[in-house]
Amino acid sequence: MYPILFKIGPVTIYTYGVCIFLGVILGYFVCLKEAEKEGVDKNVFSDIIFWALIFSFIGARLLYILVEFKTFLKDPISLLFARSGFVFYGGVIFGFISFYLLTKKRGVNFLKFADIAAIGIPLGHCLGRLGCFFYGCCYGRPTSSFAGVLFPPASPAGLLAVKVIPTQLISSFFLFLIFLILIFLKKRKKFDGQILFSYFLFYGIFRFIIEFFRADPRGGIYCLPAGTLIPLRAQSGTGEFFLSTSQFLSLGLIVLSIFMFRRLLRKKIKWKK
Repeated sequence: MYPILFKIGPVTIYTYGVCIFLGVILGYFVCLKEAEKEGVDKNVFSDIIFWALIFSFIGARLLYILVEFKTFLKDPISLLFARSGFVFYGGVIFGFISFYLLTKKRGVNFLKFADIAAIGIPLGHCLGRLGCFFYGCCYGRPTSSFAGVLFPPASPAGLLAVKVIPTQLISSFFLFLIFLILIFLKKRKKFDGQILFSYFLFYGIFRFIIEFFRADPRGGIYCLPAGTLIPLRAQSGTGEFFLSTSQFLSLGLIVLSIFMFRRLLRKKIKWKK
């Protein structure tokens, strides 16, 4: 595709990095706009979201290292400073933990602030997935259908030398759809936390499904007949039944969302009484 956007002398500007950067900027400004509508102090919100973003990138890299730990032990420097190699769920986990701690430190409503942040995340992630497409990572299974994409030989997906399902573009489309749904729900919001856990629920369901169509090597959980869970590096075409790391985390996110919806609704009903 277009892994390199342009070059300025010895400096190479990669499309993947530009898409990530634009996604963060766009998501950030959408959040600021929503914060203004909610009457939230933009300076406080900006400070919290800035540090949460820093920790989310650290978390995304750390989870990638954990998934690729054997590779990391062989060549830690190249994995630490690779221009790709982030696991989104690592960013979500570290980002929201830091977001929670920062809101508590500043004495503001975590759920109200998190509802605002949740609107910008799928929009920024949508652009990030376009970056994955241009780089050729996070690709799908081989396919002979008209929708298949043949990536350049030098790209990760191109190493297969066959057409693959463009799971990056599918993900980008559905992330934008989730963004639109959250905007719709915000106008009908009934309680703080509704947007956050709606995002978790919708994304968790989508991510669990799309993972079945992914073919790139990634961490997974092998399911033995007895139900024992054993970590396994997920490879397409092995014929083994497993859940990828992201599917395992998606299930946790879905359960958490349903639990929190029930709890927050009960709390709202009790408060009304």
